[in-house]
Amino acid sequence: MNNLNLRQLVVSICAGNFSHTELIQFIHLVQKISLSYLKFQEILGKRIAGERMEADVELEDLALDCIAELFSRDASDQFTQLKRYFEPKLEEEPGISDGDMLILIRRLVIRKTKQELSRIFRERDPEGAKIVRNIKVTVRNSDKLHLFKEMGRDFIFHSNGLIVDETNPHANPILGSYLRCDCPPIPDDLLLSAFIDVYDPAKSVSILMKQLFEKIHGYEEYQNYISLDSIVKLVRHVKFDLFKERLVAGDFTPTPQDHLESKEIEGYVDVVMGSLEEKIQSQYLKTGKLSAEKSAIYRQALRDVLFDLIQKKDSSSYFRNLKYYIPELTQQEYRQQERSVFEYLAKVAKREFRKHLKELL
Repeated sequence: MNNLNLRQLVVSICAGNFSHTELIQFIHLVQKISLSYLKFQEILGKRIAGERMEADVELEDLALDCIAELFSRDASDQFTQLKRYFEPKLEEEPGISDGDMLILIRRLVIRKTKQELSRIFRERDPEGAKIVRNIKVTVRNSDKLHLFKEMGRDFIFHSNGLIVDETNPHANPILGSYLRCDCPPIPDDLLLSAFIDVYDPAKSVSILMKQLFEKIHGYEEYQNYISLDSIVKLVRHVKFDLFKERLVAGDFTPTPQDHLESKEIEGYVDVVMGSLEEKIQSQYLKTGKLSAEKSAIYRQALRDVLFDLIQKKDSSSYFRNLKYYIPELTQQEYRQQERSVFEYLAKVAKREFRKHLKELL
């Protein structure tokens, strides 16, 4: 890397007059930066590569995945993302030094790696991503909960009446003393015990967090804050164990959280039906394949199909769904006149609905 003329290399790549060797050199540099960031995250305790013996090899592959989009080309064979990032900066400072250019490259690569890690995390662990999202929303909407970053990790604390002007404990001696930054972190077993003591599926996330931090505040020999990933681990562990207990006991009494998720799922029914109505309008009403009266009946029956899916009645008969709105309909009439169109629309509706459910779950 020391022998590279970074400014000229970037100029050549953006202009499209680079050699194959120069491109390989630049890709290797970018991958090395991404890989260093991934290894640093692993040192901080984030399990990015998993627990396999070939974790280093997986990290190298992951680094390539994270930077791949930077080298996507348009119809003119130009690296659009690299040009969009570097060209304005080169115009502002044509004589930029290699050292400053390296800083720009690092900034771009690390930002892109973070974005791709977030996407990969959501794909690998949608439940964990959902917990992270809920916790961050809770912190953002609370005037008592606060978040600060340190060494690439997110930490959360409860102000407990303390007036917080700055969430960086190192920049605020009073805050640092309140958070007991010089003390060791709370042990995992004690943290789990504290969370189990306050956990109730009927409680909101904000109430759970407040009560958890009140307990932690009393452990004066330990830090008065918790990392975000530790909270996610707690929530996942306790929720999973509770779900197993409910499953074994056959206890599925709805909680406020269940009700909230049901409302969110029902909202997706409206979204899917909206797109389905556009399809019915363009493909069947305008062409005269369905009358206005019949299309209205189809929409009602298709909505029932989706609610059957929510209630785990996926095996419900399409014929019965439609017959509810057309009492005189016979099996033979259904097969001859209704089946092909109605079942096609039902399959489209269910496919789209399941896509939304995957985002939620």
